[in-house]
Amino acid sequence: MDTNHKLKLVAIAVLLVAGVAAFMYLVYGLTIIWQGMAAGVTVGFLLILLFIVALLAIYLWIRIFLTRRALVRCQDRLEELERRLESDKTVKKPEKES
Repeated sequence: MDTNHKLKLVAIAVLLVAGVAAFMYLVYGLTIIWQGMAAGVTVGFLLILLFIVALLAIYLWIRIFLTRRALVRCQDRLEELERRLESDKTVKKPEKES
């Protein structure tokens, strides 16, 4: 065999190996890329859910705080009105003379 013929056989073998490698890359490489993209989407979705839950927790905490504050005000007002009612009951109203 002459060198030209050997060179052609080596070139064909290199092209065959490169073709198989390219096919393997397409099959397995794209699946790895696909898995990475799916993992990124999943992590992004979970981060969005975490952000929404954190905002909801903060909103509910503020709402509970404000509700407790209003409740304390209402309880104070109720106690004040009860004291007024008791003081009004103890004071006798003058009877009408007929």
